Parts: sequence; C-alpha cells; structure tokens
Amino acid sequence: MSKPAITAPEFYERFHAIRREMAKVVMGQDRVITHLLAAVFAGGHVLLKGFPGLGRTLIVTSLSEILGLEHGRIQFTPDLLPTDITGTEVLEHNMETGERHFHFFKGPVFANMVLADEVNRSPARTQAALLEVMQEKQITVGGQTYFLPNPFMIVATQNTLDHEGVFMLGEAQVDRFIMMIEQEYPTEEEEKGIVYSTTGTYKPDIRAVTDPETIIAMQNLARETPVVPSVKAFAMSIVRSSRPKETDACREVAENVRLGASPRATQSLIRLAKVIALSRGRQHVSKQDIMEVAPPVMAHRLIVDFRAQAKGRDGRYVLNAMVRDALAKTLPQTSYWMRDILKIGERKKAERRNFKTWLKDTAALVKRKKPDAAAL
Repeated sequence: MSKPAITAPEFYERFHAIRREMAKVVMGQDRVITHLLAAVFAGGHVLLKGFPGLGRTLIVTSLSEILGLEHGRIQFTPDLLPTDITGTEVLEHNMETGERHFHFFKGPVFANMVLADEVNRSPARTQAALLEVMQEKQITVGGQTYFLPNPFMIVATQNTLDHEGVFMLGEAQVDRFIMMIEQEYPTEEEEKGIVYSTTGTYKPDIRAVTDPETIIAMQNLARETPVVPSVKAFAMSIVRSSRPKETDACREVAENVRLGASPRATQSLIRLAKVIALSRGRQHVSKQDIMEVAPPVMAHRLIVDFRAQAKGRDGRYVLNAMVRDALAKTLPQTSYWMRDILKIGERKKAERRNFKTWLKDTAALVKRKKPDAAAL
C-alpha cells in the first residue's frame, strides 16, 4: 500500500488537532506535549525528566491512542533481562507429531510507542539491549531478523532522586535520544483543574486523529522542509561553541563545561526545527525555531563541571551564552557599498540631531533674552 502524501496545511491542522485532543486529558504540559510531538514527527527518541506524579504514563498512553499507534510499557528493575525487553525463544513440543521447534515470543518493544520507565534501574547489559533496538529498529534471534513496527519511538524516564540501586546512562548512550524534556510542576490554576477533572466521574472522550501511515507521511514532509544555509550555520555555531577545546567556544563554555555536544546535536536541532516550523504554518525554518528546540536538545548533552554546579551554574546558563554568541557570529556581513550607505545614514542622522539641538538651544536663548512685561 502506497504511503499517503500530505501537504503543509494538512500537517498544521493535524498537529494542532492532536494538541487539542491531548488538552482534554493532560493539563499544564503544553510545552512538553509540543516538544514530544516534534520528536514524533522528527523520528527520534525522547528522555522525560521530572518529579514523580506528573503524568508521564498518562501522556504516553493518551498520545499513542490519539496518534492511532500501539503502545507498550516496560518497568525497568535490577533483575530485568534483555530477553524481557526484546522477546525470547521457547522450545515447543507437538504432542501429535512429536516434533520440537523453537517459537519466538515478541517482547514489549514490538509496539509503535514504548514507555521505558526508570531506565536507569537496570544494569548496563539490559540498557544496551534497549539502546540497540533504538538504533537498529530490528531484533535478531536464532538467525532470524524481526523488524519493529514503523513508526517506532522510545520514551524513557530516569530515576533522578535515588543514588542507590541505579545504573546511570553514559554520555554516549544518552546522546542517542533526540531531546530531553524537563517536566515542571503545574501552576496553581492548572493543578486546580487537574484535581477537579480527575477526582469525579468525568472521563474525557478522545479520538484517534492520525494513523501510522499518516505519521510516516508527516515525517517525510518534515524531512523535505528546506533550511537556508544561514540557519544551518546558526545551528552548527551553537553546537560547536559547546565544546570547550574548540576555538569557537565562548568564555562561559570554557569555564563551566566538561564535555560538549556531538554532531548528532546539530542534526537533532535541524530535524526538530523543521517540525516546529511546520507546526507554526511555515514551510521554511528560521533561527527562532532553532532557539525553540535548543534547550531540550542540549540539556542532556552539556556536561557541566562540578565546580560550576557548586557556583549554581547549570546548562541553561551556558546555553544562553552559547545562543548569544551564535547569533553574533551568524549576523549577515555587509558589503563595502552597504557600509558606505550606512555611514551616510548615520552622518545624516547626526546632522539632524545636531540641528534639533541647535533649535532647542536657540529657543532657550531667545526665551532668556525676552524682556519681562511686568518690568516694562
């Protein structure tokens, strides 16, 4: 079956239709949902970071239902095995014929959208199995290759509160996620709405807005969105300035960052910015789109030095300096003739300013020399 084509206006309508359906279920997480949708249509995997009880499971299950996707959930524990994720072969015996053969039972990763809850609760070999699935999107067991459904996406969470019984993901493993979305506590009004809508008998009625074929078509359209060289240079400038040993690194990076971002970060910035541009009704990417997705893309790729953390400096402090530096470096260069025109304009501006000052001074002088009527 051929994949359905989709236009930019249709992309815009579908994107915001999904957001409207999600607003029926999830309150106070607009930024999280927007970035999560951007990752879906950019074809990447996501790390969700936040405190317990902020509705990560609800977000994933509701989003997969609205997108028309099959979803799965894996609760990572210290005794979880790789085969518990990918699936395993079981020896079956046919009592009638006496034949024996291996039958493969698929694991929970055989779904379009998988929630990997507390992924750092399991040891490295189990994490490696999941990360291999993320990269290859296929599993080979007993010489037989099994392909994962398309589209495929992992939404992983980490336990950031405990220090015992956790196996933190390494920098190379975390870099495979296209972005890390930080969840914050809702405002008072949002929390009031959550309490009122979830403690009664009200049950939101959500509907599927898309299907897997439509999502693939939207992903293809996002990849075809053009990006001008100046915007690509802006994204590259942000990423290159994050590396302390690069000549392009700004002072804040050299003083506070231990490890910067890889070229994969530049790819992620551009892919996500294309989706953001389409969601705003544009068919071209601007620097503002890059700046919109820069915080979640760089959040888990900037390794801040412990001395900087002791001073209260985090990745946001460094990222703001990197964006300012990139904007300054990517300003368009003026030609020789344009510089002359600008100089003439500045000179005329100064002449008008001097003329206004002369008029003001002359008026003040005339007022001082004007004879007083009472004295006459």
